[in-house]
This record gives sequence, C-alpha cells and structure tokens, in this order.
Amino acid sequence: MKNLRGKISAKRNYLSIMYIPHNKGGVKTIRINHYRTTLLTTFAFMLVALLMLTGYTLSVVKQNKDMIVQHTNELNAIMSEKEQLQAVIAKQTKELADNAEIITTMNSIKTISEEAIDNYKEQYENMIVAYIDSDIKDIGTVSRGDKKPASFKEDVAELRSLISLVESAKLSADDVTSKIAQKEEQLNNYLDALPTYWPVNSRTTFSGFGMRFHPIYKRYIMHDGLDMAGSTGDPVYASGEGKVTFAGWNGGFGNVIIVDHGNGFKTYYAHLSKILVKEGQWVSKAQKIGLVGSTGLSTSSHLHFEVRLNDKPTDPLYYIEP
Repeated sequence: MKNLRGKISAKRNYLSIMYIPHNKGGVKTIRINHYRTTLLTTFAFMLVALLMLTGYTLSVVKQNKDMIVQHTNELNAIMSEKEQLQAVIAKQTKELADNAEIITTMNSIKTISEEAIDNYKEQYENMIVAYIDSDIKDIGTVSRGDKKPASFKEDVAELRSLISLVESAKLSADDVTSKIAQKEEQLNNYLDALPTYWPVNSRTTFSGFGMRFHPIYKRYIMHDGLDMAGSTGDPVYASGEGKVTFAGWNGGFGNVIIVDHGNGFKTYYAHLSKILVKEGQWVSKAQKIGLVGSTGLSTSSHLHFEVRLNDKPTDPLYYIEP
C-alpha cells in the first residue's frame, strides 16, 4: 500500500486552449496551469478596466472640450451683446446730452421771448395810458370850472368813447391787472361818479334853473335847481355814485339828501316824503335813495333837484341825460 501511494502523482488543473486550423495542419493545444490562468485572468481584467477607464477619461475630456467651446461661444455672445448694449447706452447718453442742450436753448429762447413780450406789453400799455391821460385832462377840467358846463355832455360822450377804446385795447377779455385794465376801472369809476342819471322816472319839469316868480314868496328870486314832476311815493334815484353827506330835515328843503360825488360835484334831492339812506352811506348811480314828497316850502308833490359844482349851483340840465 505504501508503495502504491508513493507512485500516485498529484492532480493538477490546467487551462487548455485549442487551435484548430481550417486548412491543413493538426490541432494544436496550449495548456496553461492554474497559477498562470489566474494571473492571465487578472491581467485581462485589469486591461479591460484600463481600457474602460481610458475610454471614460477620453469621453470626459471630450465633453469638457465641448463644454469649454460652448461656454466660450456663450461668453463671446455675451461680450458681443455687452458691446452692443454699451453702444446703445453711449448713443442714448449722447442723445440725452443733445436733448438737454436743445432744452436749455429752448428755455433760453423762451425766456428771451417772454421778456420781449413783456416789454412789448408794457410799452403798449404805457402808450394807451398816456393817450387816455392826455384826453382825460381835458374832460376833467369841467369839475374845476375851467370849461363851460354846456360842453359837459360832449365830454361825457368822449369819456364813454375812451372807455370803449380802453376795453378794446385790452390784450384779453379777462384782464384785470394790467395798466390798461386799471385805467378802464378808473374811467368807469369817474363816469359812475358824474351826476348824469335822471333822478326820477318822469321826464316832465315845470320850473327850471334861474330867476322865477316864487309861488309862496310871490316875488322873483333865484331858483337854484330843477323841479321834476312826480307823485308822492315815487322813487328817487342817485344821479351818480357818491357819499351821502346829509340826510334829514333842512328848512325850506324839507326832507333832503345831499350826495358828494367827488371832483367838485354835489347833488341835492329835496321835498322828499321819505329818506331811504343814512348820512355817511356810500350809494351807487341809479340806486333808490328816497321817495317823492311835498315837505318844506312846497305847494305840491315834486322833486327839487340841484347840481352844485364847487359849491356853486349850476343848471342840472347841463349834466343829467334824459
């Protein structure tokens, strides 16, 4: 038994590779033992792994190159857009600067134009006012006794013409502050103060200004006013704008109102049945101030009306307009 064991050889594992040609030649067999097989297998795996790693690396490198190219193109596109945007900004900046210069120029022109217009308006207003003032001097002298009262109505007509001229000379209808508008207001106030309004509704007169036979004294004496027909209770109007300086009883006048119109004019309204205003009150032209009566030295209802210029009685018919 011992001899037999010693002759038995150990079993070995081999990897056999057979080569069989298609043409002539015998079959060739290559045997590789277990150690070499393991080594070869390991080498093969490593080689495959190396190849796979190499392929993956090459793939990653290619992707990185593609990404670099893509990013480079995108960056170039961004830089191009940036340059275009900078060009647009530069263009707009230049346009803004040009517009600012234009606006500055226009404002300067506007200022110059406004100054020229203001100068023209001032010269125009001064010319109109100077013309009006030269004419109003002649009209105004009647209140100082430098002109015959007979020409008063002509002066009033000329005054109204001047007011129409001033009104048409205004640069705008709503102008209330210019020199022309102020002159128009001055002329209107002057006209309103003149005693030109007929003080009763009736236009009948029965005793005029001048010497007359007095119905009570029965002798010829000076009659300083104009007797106007009317019934007791008829309205009496202010012939011009002014201030009431007296309102009450005054001897032969009976109930009387005295209105100071300025410019030397005063008007008297006598024999009233009732006084409707108070002393110190300001009245406007054509305002109702009393009622016709027959108080004082009177024989019947009527209005005794006087116009005094610088405290001297004058004929009312020179001034009042029918």
